[in-house]
Amino acid sequence: MDILTLELLDVTVFQALLELRDLLAQHPGEPLCVCGEDETLCLNVAAYLERQGRPARQIKQGAQWELQVPALPRPLASAVVQATPSPRPVLLLRTAFAPGDRALGRRLLLETLSHLPKGTPWLCLAHQAVELLEDPLAQEVLQTLRSRGIPVRFSKTSLAHVGMDAGASEVMADETWQKLLAQGDVHVL
Repeated sequence: MDILTLELLDVTVFQALLELRDLLAQHPGEPLCVCGEDETLCLNVAAYLERQGRPARQIKQGAQWELQVPALPRPLASAVVQATPSPRPVLLLRTAFAPGDRALGRRLLLETLSHLPKGTPWLCLAHQAVELLEDPLAQEVLQTLRSRGIPVRFSKTSLAHVGMDAGASEVMADETWQKLLAQGDVHVL
C-alpha cells in the first residue's frame, strides 16, 4: 500500500496547515508521511497532528525532517456511524462580492447569507462588512438569521476603526475569530 506523502517546502505555517487539513479530510485514517526542512514548520505540523488525534513519529535526516503518521485503526463495519459535520462559524469581511457590479455583488452576498444552515455557531462581520449596519436590506437579512438562532456579531476593532456602534448586536473580541481563521476553522465570505 502506498503511503501518502506531503512535502512542505517554501510554504508558510498557515499554508502548510491548510494543505495538511485538506489531505487529512480527503484521506481520513490513512497512513501519511509529511516532510520538510523548516524546524518551526515541523513543530507546528506535529502539534496539529497531535490535536487531530494523529500523533506522528519524527525522523531527522540532516536539515530535513519527516513525520510518519500511522493509519488509524479501522472500526468494525457494524460500529460505523456516519456523523454529519457541524456547520462552522462564518466570517464576513466585505459588503459585496467583488469584483464586478457592486449592486449585484451586494445582492448575491445577502442571498448567500440567507442560506446559512441552521446550527451555524455565529456570523461575525469584520473589516468592511461592518458597513452593513447602515443598509436596511442587510439589516433585514441579519435579523432573519438571528430569528433562526444564528448569532450575528460585529468585530470590536472594525467598529472602533470606523466609529460605529453595534446597537443591539453583539460585539466580538477579534482574537476569537482571528484564532479560528488562522486555524482554518471558519468560513470566510
